[in-house]
Amino acid sequence: MWFDKLLYPFKVAVAWVMVRLHDVFVFLGMDDGSGPAWVLSIIGLTIIVRILLIPLFFKQIKASRGMQALQPELKKLQDKYKNKKDQASRQRMSEEMMALYKEHGTSPYSSCLPVLLQMPVFFALFRVLASTGPIAEGTYQYKSLGPLTASKAAEIEGSSLFGAPLSATFPTAEGLTPKIVIVVMIVLMVITQFITMRQLTMKNMPESAKDPSNPMMRSQQMMMYTMPLIMGVSGFFFQTGVLVYWFTTNLWTMGQQFWTIAQMPTPGSDAYIKLMGKRRKAYIEWARPVFEEYDNEVRKLDAEDEQGRADLVERTLKKVKKSAPKQKIPTKFGVDVTAEQQLGAYRELAYSEWDGMPDERWIRKFEIAKRNAEAAKERNQPQRLTKRERQARDQAERRRRERERQIKERQQGMSPEELERKREERRQQRRNAARKKKQGKDQNNQA
Repeated sequence: MWFDKLLYPFKVAVAWVMVRLHDVFVFLGMDDGSGPAWVLSIIGLTIIVRILLIPLFFKQIKASRGMQALQPELKKLQDKYKNKKDQASRQRMSEEMMALYKEHGTSPYSSCLPVLLQMPVFFALFRVLASTGPIAEGTYQYKSLGPLTASKAAEIEGSSLFGAPLSATFPTAEGLTPKIVIVVMIVLMVITQFITMRQLTMKNMPESAKDPSNPMMRSQQMMMYTMPLIMGVSGFFFQTGVLVYWFTTNLWTMGQQFWTIAQMPTPGSDAYIKLMGKRRKAYIEWARPVFEEYDNEVRKLDAEDEQGRADLVERTLKKVKKSAPKQKIPTKFGVDVTAEQQLGAYRELAYSEWDGMPDERWIRKFEIAKRNAEAAKERNQPQRLTKRERQARDQAERRRRERERQIKERQQGMSPEELERKREERRQQRRNAARKKKQGKDQNNQA
């Protein structure tokens, strides 16, 4: 079967981890052979996989934040093309949406990545547990599956969870007790899946995203009910060991969601507003006395003492940066942001309402503001000229001054009557030139 061949490297990796974890549990004093050590090895496999996925978990949060920040712009884009159903308009809307995703460094599929990466492990474990019987009986296409030999496979076959064999499914389980255990595991899996989805949908979303007319909210609500239902129906065909894996990964995900809501809530959500108020209160308690002390020290300095003021700014900034991380306030400004500007940013946090928690985006706005100010200053400065342009400009200036000098000298040696006569001659020359130009146009029209 091509699917088994495709999964073979993953099956060997899963079998290797299970066997090695079993060896560790035996070394720690658990019984060798069939028994709870094999159940714990599946739980350990789940934990290892989820630990490896932690970096992707943070990327998933970042992608989710980006998608939520994009919602107003996406809604405007959808309204723009609301009544345009032709293929060209659909194509333009798709291109503009992809440009928005690229600009904000996110994608609608980024949040699915951790689940997709777990799928090979999930299916590999499913196939490993399905293969333990043939491996133990010697009817498998290979003598072993990596370190999973016939004797190890027989141990897994003999291991059970409260009487339900690890390799048994609901249809293949013999007796009432194994079937009850499998049903209980399916119910637990469905409940934990639903709680996890509900945490994500209801507790960690801003009020603006909870609008029933929001397509993203509708899809989240649909998934909150359909995903547990799908997993519940599928659970009747999963082995007990796979149910243990999925229940454990649901518990892990639930714990991650609790931690996310407590420490990294979605901007605009109730949890976010609550955490922001808590951090602002804690920040104000120590920051305002620091700035009051700074103001008192400034009053004592002479107006001309610039060095003393600079030293005071550095000392106060160092004190603020030492305590700011306690409220998760960033301290690493860009090199272009001066110490006085940094201190001003922290002072603003201490005496104004927060419209969001200070983070990398908050600190980046000072760098952007400085760059914009410098760009505006450059635009207002006269444009630099090349050497040739400067020479041409200087020559034109010299010629202008020479003409003015000559005219002035001629005018100084003439009487008023001569000056008036010269002016009349120049006016007559201009009239003659205009007359000739008009005659030339008339001749061209006649021709």
